[in-house]
Amino acid sequence: MLKAYVSGPITGLIESVYLANFKKAEILLKEMGYYPVNPCEIDTKDCKSWEDYMVCDIKELFKCQAIYMLKNWRTSKGARIERAIALEMGMFVFYEEEAIKC
Repeated sequence: MLKAYVSGPITGLIESVYLANFKKAEILLKEMGYYPVNPCEIDTKDCKSWEDYMVCDIKELFKCQAIYMLKNWRTSKGARIERAIALEMGMFVFYEEEAIKC
């Protein structure tokens, strides 16, 4: 089963909102036959800064074969960085807007 990392805005959003956004994507990815990697569920107990969180998340991204971009991903510096890495690594990149249209 291919792993798909979920990427999207977190900073600046209410916790319940971003958790719901990532959970919804996780469920959709499972239905599509992917093993979802939800950054909201990554062990970040040692993270103290935004940079620390990004390092933890990017480590998990490197274990994936695809990245799923939530809508509004362009508003997130972290999501833009994750997408750029995924593109450079030749990962399959797909978008929530496209999945909704299907």
